[in-house]
Amino acid sequence: MTNKYDSENNRDRTDAEPDRYAAYSDDDETIVFDTRNADAWLKSDAAVEIEEMD
Repeated sequence: MTNKYDSENNRDRTDAEPDRYAAYSDDDETIVFDTRNADAWLKSDAAVEIEEMD
């Protein structure tokens, strides 16, 4: 099991690319996608702001 800031999952990187991922709403759903890989995306009918995850 990894933690939120575990070095093994690279979430603590200082060179993270904030514009790498984008999201938009389509009716009642949210689509999140990788701006560099068109095959990497997800669609959800529920989304949470990052600030709410703490």
